[in-house]
Amino acid sequence: MLLHYALRMLKAFRMVTRTLLLSALTVLPTFSVAGAQTSAEAQLLARLNQVRVQGVTCPGSGRRPTAGALRPSVPHAQAARLQAGYISASGRVTHFGAGGSTPRVRAARTGVRATSVTEIVYMGAGSNPEGALRWWLQSPVHCYWMTEGRYTHAGVSVVQGSRGTAYVVVLSSQPQ
Repeated sequence: MLLHYALRMLKAFRMVTRTLLLSALTVLPTFSVAGAQTSAEAQLLARLNQVRVQGVTCPGSGRRPTAGALRPSVPHAQAARLQAGYISASGRVTHFGAGGSTPRVRAARTGVRATSVTEIVYMGAGSNPEGALRWWLQSPVHCYWMTEGRYTHAGVSVVQGSRGTAYVVVLSSQPQ
């Protein structure tokens, strides 16, 4: 009887361990080592900063004032990675994420505390960071918000999935 009970407990332990391991492996691709950026992410943030510092003319709003370079932030990048993972897996280019989360909620969950938070998103097959940036610059709303001077911090994520490559930038004002 004791041996039968021990075998049942071992089987249950294996099932729980396997479930936890599979859950962890599902989440791992959407996270990287804290602070580690891919070359695509670094390139996208560098180009975004170049556009902000030089100034740009946005469709619909005209010449935008120059804005300071964005300071890279690991919590912002983690929030961006959550949404990029969701977009690349689901194929839905949206600001609503898993469970209906919003950019502000995702940012807060990763530790971003700021008055103003926004995100810009893009997905394309065979795209690259420059292609995403060009698309945003041609979009009146995206161009306006990515050059908004009140935003001082940002995190970038580029996640390749079966439905395309998702590019997400989370921007915020000075953290509180």
